[in-house]
Amino acid sequence: MMETLKLKAEIREKTGGLSSKKAIYQNKLVPGVVYGGKDAPVAIQVKNNELLKIINNESVFNSLVELELADKKHNVVFKDVQKHPSKNIFIHFDLQKVSKGTKINVTVPVVLTNQDKCFGVKIEGGVINHVLKELSVIADPDNIPEFIELDMEEIKSKEKVRLSALEKKSSYSFPKTLKNQDPVIVSVLTAKGGAMLLDDEVEEDADAVEGEETTTQEGDNEKAPEENKSDNSEGKSE
Repeated sequence: MMETLKLKAEIREKTGGLSSKKAIYQNKLVPGVVYGGKDAPVAIQVKNNELLKIINNESVFNSLVELELADKKHNVVFKDVQKHPSKNIFIHFDLQKVSKGTKINVTVPVVLTNQDKCFGVKIEGGVINHVLKELSVIADPDNIPEFIELDMEEIKSKEKVRLSALEKKSSYSFPKTLKNQDPVIVSVLTAKGGAMLLDDEVEEDADAVEGEETTTQEGDNEKAPEENKSDNSEGKSE
């Protein structure tokens, strides 16, 4: 189960470009919005240093946050955080209200275990290629996983692990679009000619070689009649 964080905020009375800039640069406050549930979206603001403490938490985007606002507490999750491109300050954030019985879509990191014991690496000399480092999951607020674990011990060289190969959990599911795509989460690259190649690339190389051989054979077949014709001409002239 994910960690619960705490954040104190206040209602933002003034909204708009100038008000937001003044809040950010003069008052060191970060404007944000809370949406979701039956209520209309609420404009809020928090202290930049308070937001920084929470954002520094690695699991912030899959953690339940207890938001204290106007003497009331709400369970929310972070959906977006925007930071100034050159300054160490935040400029906006979005929170989504959650309630028991209502499932939400959150992003969860993928953790690879037993990488040092991976068959494709230890025995076959390959290299692990971690394609998707996080996945979207649908779960209720109390059952959002901290991470999704994938055991690499028996994964061989040129093998791909797709979403459909993950162990099914009753506490969460994956979005339908993601399941339809069935993306590759991790694979083990294989060595060829000093470079690391995916098995698809190896197959492409094999197809290319086969195509070259076919072209060469066709070219030889085309030349053969011409050579025979030349020989017959010489014979007649004699």
